[in-house]
Amino acid sequence: MIPTSVPPILTPVYWVRHGENTANLSRRFSYRVFDGDLTDRGVAQAQELTRALRVNGRHYGLLVCSPLRRAQQTARIVSAGLGLPIEAELEDLREVNVGDLDGRNDEAAWDVYGAVLERWRSGHLETRFPGGESGDELAARMERALQTVAGRAGSSGAVIIAHGANIRAAIPTLTGQPDPGIDLATGGIARFTVAAGPRSGSRVTLEAWT
Repeated sequence: MIPTSVPPILTPVYWVRHGENTANLSRRFSYRVFDGDLTDRGVAQAQELTRALRVNGRHYGLLVCSPLRRAQQTARIVSAGLGLPIEAELEDLREVNVGDLDGRNDEAAWDVYGAVLERWRSGHLETRFPGGESGDELAARMERALQTVAGRAGSSGAVIIAHGANIRAAIPTLTGQPDPGIDLATGGIARFTVAAGPRSGSRVTLEAWT
């Protein structure tokens, strides 16, 4: 008997960046040291997200978020609007670990940040933030997060409410596709397909980046 291959399970994943928060206004790095609340604009963005996610009567089987306050607050608004409980806060969804830059907003810190990201985009993923993580480590935890979400959601689809810099930096490694070239806006939505099968592991494809 010729064995038949098992097709991968395709999971649509909607990656949502949290609404605007006070750290965005002050340009302060926020990994652990500082965790700002949503602004009034951020609350409005979260409410608009609910409407955007409901387009065409789409249904979702899972809602998860980053453990940071700005993501939690956005997730609570979206959860209420969709009638979908927050199943988990996943540590792997936390923003980029910028190490010694955490809590700073001075130009010298931003220069270091830009230099590290440029190294990652040129393929040097072993480069790490001082006291923080490398590009390889970031991509590994983004992949773990997506595998966890896809494993729980299956073909029903999932909403992830997290951050923009972490997923953007990992896209070339996760997908083999080029960097999107622009940050995901606060309140923005990116769409991925995660294909997971018993023999193929997982494959991630970026479908849309707004």
